Amino acid sequence: MNFKLNDMDEITPDLYLGNSSSSTNISKLKEVGIQKVLSVMDCGSPKYEDKDNIIHKTVSVCDISSQNIIKYFGECLNFIKGKEKVLVHCMAGASRSATIVIAYLMWDQKMKYHEALTLVKDKRFIIFPNPGFRDQLQIFEKELINNNYDIDKINFKEIQWQPKTYGFF
Repeated sequence: MNFKLNDMDEITPDLYLGNSSSSTNISKLKEVGIQKVLSVMDCGSPKYEDKDNIIHKTVSVCDISSQNIIKYFGECLNFIKGKEKVLVHCMAGASRSATIVIAYLMWDQKMKYHEALTLVKDKRFIIFPNPGFRDQLQIFEKELINNNYDIDKINFKEIQWQPKTYGFF
């Protein structure tokens, strides 16, 4: 079987998931119609010129299991929502950005964690949120259900989550 790894993949018609290279390819971003870019990285976010007409947001997150990523869900999901085409990226487009995209689908499409994970994996086969991020997505699923999918009722900075020892992260 021969797989081709893309810099970015379409998850839904308005939502793309990619790596750091995808965020700096202005001609490809314009070709696809990307209007907003969310960088979920601990360093090296792209810089756009005003003429590029791309709205950019950076959230500084390390790809380690002890990282509290859920505290950023509210601001990230609010940035993604709307009618614009959005690229969410991290370094490889596998863990941090995939976690945000999964969280967005859970909220926007009212999907269960495993449904959203499967959908994203079907579209971008390399995704693999680290174990801490997977735990936080499962906590987020409960928060969504308890708050009737209204993320404005969720205080993301107050969600109780304790990192575990996972062994390889």
